[in-house]
Amino acid sequence: MALEKGKVISKHIGGEVPDNPFGRAESEGGVRRSLVKRGEGKGRIPVGKGLDRDFLLVVKSPAMFSALLPVLVKRFPAYAIVRNPLSVLASWNSIDHKPLGGHAPAAERYDGRLREALASITDDRERQLYILSWWYGRFDRDLPDDSVIRYEDIVGSGGHALSAVTPAAGILDEPLLSRNRNPLYDRERMLRLGERLLETEGAYWRFYARESVEELLTTL
Repeated sequence: MALEKGKVISKHIGGEVPDNPFGRAESEGGVRRSLVKRGEGKGRIPVGKGLDRDFLLVVKSPAMFSALLPVLVKRFPAYAIVRNPLSVLASWNSIDHKPLGGHAPAAERYDGRLREALASITDDRERQLYILSWWYGRFDRDLPDDSVIRYEDIVGSGGHALSAVTPAAGILDEPLLSRNRNPLYDRERMLRLGERLLETEGAYWRFYARESVEELLTTL
């Protein structure tokens, strides 16, 4: 479709794919709502430029692709981008999205054991922590170290760290700003999440030291 019709299917707002589909304003529940209305805003949008036949198509569907990762790695080069686990939790708890309630429907659809485990946990936060550990555990088990890229390294290198995925990123030197302490994240909520996270054991500690979470907490 991209090559023959010059269009792709994507969620969008007025024909543009937003940097962040969630707005800045909070709802009455204290979370940010999606700017893309459910059932709307998904369709064909123009690519906007001519494409070579070997163009790079990026599709964001982390839950589904992570659930299918054991199968995908047998056929494709696969990579993962990870981020400080506290910032991931803070993001989940700032938006009106399924992870807020401790679920990842696309992942649960393809991973029965994950679905059953989450169904047995009654507390939303405990489900979030379980999903978080499941995610990092997938990457730890199914990917080599050099195929896991840290968000912080992408920011610190101006995007150059993405050259692990595509050589074209080797020329990047963009002015990037870390959102690990995003002002849109509720400070008190982030403190509570951090304290709870530090009490846990999970696969996320294979990629991040506890000190990285403690450092975030001391600078909130």
